[in-house]
Amino acid sequence: MEAYLKDLGPQIVKARAIAAGISLSPSFIKRPAKVLYCGMGGSAISGDILGTIAQSRSRIHWTVNRTSRLPEWVDSKTIVILSSYSGNTHEVRSIFEQAVARKAHFLVVASGGWLAEEALKRKIPFFRLPQGYPPRFAIGYTTFSLLFLFMRYKWFSVSGKEIQEVIRAVKRFPQKEAHRLAKRLFEKNIAIYGGGLMQSAALRWRTQLAENAKTLASCEALPEMFHHEIEGWTFPVFKVKNSVAIFLTDRNEPDWLLKKKQVAMKVIREGGAETIELKTAGQGALARIFSMILLGDWTSCELAKLCKVDPMSIGAIDRIKKAVHPVRD
Repeated sequence: MEAYLKDLGPQIVKARAIAAGISLSPSFIKRPAKVLYCGMGGSAISGDILGTIAQSRSRIHWTVNRTSRLPEWVDSKTIVILSSYSGNTHEVRSIFEQAVARKAHFLVVASGGWLAEEALKRKIPFFRLPQGYPPRFAIGYTTFSLLFLFMRYKWFSVSGKEIQEVIRAVKRFPQKEAHRLAKRLFEKNIAIYGGGLMQSAALRWRTQLAENAKTLASCEALPEMFHHEIEGWTFPVFKVKNSVAIFLTDRNEPDWLLKKKQVAMKVIREGGAETIELKTAGQGALARIFSMILLGDWTSCELAKLCKVDPMSIGAIDRIKKAVHPVRD
């Protein structure tokens, strides 16, 4: 497991070469207005991260689709990104077939499988990822191979300096901090909150705690939770008293948000729960996002040790997949 945790930096470096091998045909859309990023599970989180970056670095309207249906608004100004690490994800295959009929512009991200075969057969731009990774631990490949391509075509405004900073940031492994956090989360109900750059990080924490530590957690965006969920920190009393609320805080959050967050944390503590505030490290947006993602990934694996579970096992997921198709994603 630690080998995957420590592989994020090398993945980013290798992703540049993957992107360099992609050339778009003259008929491919030159200035996309919209991107529809389609994926499930560990193959989808990169779409959330890139969408967060797109909000301030691009004019492209970015949507992440975690369903099996192609939205009606997909048109000739849309790029459809199909991301499935295995290349066999049932929902993404369904989207592919609909998008072919719609004559959409495609990008395919996979390590092989059905999607890879179809992309090569139809001459669709195809990001071939190295094989042998659990999809959730290929996040460096799935995020940065696309980002480098988007930078090359000037669809995203991200500097080389920012890329170098994130590579340096993910070489610092937060194992000790993760172990301390895991002890505070052991056998607790966990709620994770993050807004802005931290919204995708909060989602990543929730999914990694579930898949690696076999531990249920919820996540909600800020400031949205101030308008409903904060009232739920009252009942049932036994659950509240055995709960931990994690607030992911970015360095550039406005003063009003920080003040509201402090009040929310006080309300939660008054109900008998514990609160933990975690702050990002780094200057650039990418470094701050991935510093928090890396901490969450390490924490989920440290918690798996305390729970005495195998973080690599996904027995329940496999059982559900086999109910429809005997192909492993």
